[in-house]
Amino acid sequence: MAQRPDSGTPVKPARGFPWRLWLYAIVITGAAGAGGYFAWQYRQQALAGDDDRASCAKNLTALRTQAADSTKQATDCKASLAEATKRATGLEQQSGEVAKNLNATKDELTQLRAQKADADKRMAAIEDIQKQFAKMIDTGQLQVAARHGALVVSLPAEVLFPSGSSVLSKQGEYAVVEVAGVLKKFPDRRYLVVGHTDNQDFAKAKVPDPCAPKDNWQLSTERALTVTRVMVTAGMAQKNLIPAGEGEHDPIAANTTADGRQKNRRIEIALLPAINELPPLPASLQDAAGSGAK
Repeated sequence: MAQRPDSGTPVKPARGFPWRLWLYAIVITGAAGAGGYFAWQYRQQALAGDDDRASCAKNLTALRTQAADSTKQATDCKASLAEATKRATGLEQQSGEVAKNLNATKDELTQLRAQKADADKRMAAIEDIQKQFAKMIDTGQLQVAARHGALVVSLPAEVLFPSGSSVLSKQGEYAVVEVAGVLKKFPDRRYLVVGHTDNQDFAKAKVPDPCAPKDNWQLSTERALTVTRVMVTAGMAQKNLIPAGEGEHDPIAANTTADGRQKNRRIEIALLPAINELPPLPASLQDAAGSGAK
């Protein structure tokens, strides 16, 4: 410290300009301004962020709604697709059934046409047989009728056999040969030769004949066999003739009168249906028949 020359008292030196303080003030003021600016910038960014978040929240809600709608549409589409697939499957099955039924109908139509052709052929043959037998029908030697669904040529027993006998008379033999001459024109047909009697018992002879028939059943069978043999002699194939006897068990009239008993005593030659005229057998029976034939 300097001293005054006249008093010897120390003198304080004069202070300089406070540059340091001034610099501090400037720095602090700048820092405060910068802080305010940055605070303002932060506030603005915060406000902008709030707007963005609000916009994002709004957009997210809209997107979620759209996603829910899309999910619902996808579910509806899946359901519609499943229903359409089900309908398509049903239509395919129906189409298959229709095609199957159509094929079956075509097969049935073909079978019906074949059956009609066979029926027409059979009717033509029956009409031809009736025409061939017209003379014998007119003279009362035979009758042509339908019995049990088959064409039957019926010859009265009185024309063919003596009472109680299975031996053909000459007139009866001529009649059988004439009938065979017509029937052998149809070599693809088979015939059932059936003997019939009335219900009267045989008169017991004083001296029994061991060759005499014992009942009406035996008599009818022997008469059918006799007629069959004469038909074979007249040129018919043995394989096409089947002899049988009904006895009194298939009458066409009442046995209570003489006229009825006379009608019941007869020989019937029935036209048997061909194999193709019969209804088809079940497959199981056909297989069994085929395996049995082997």
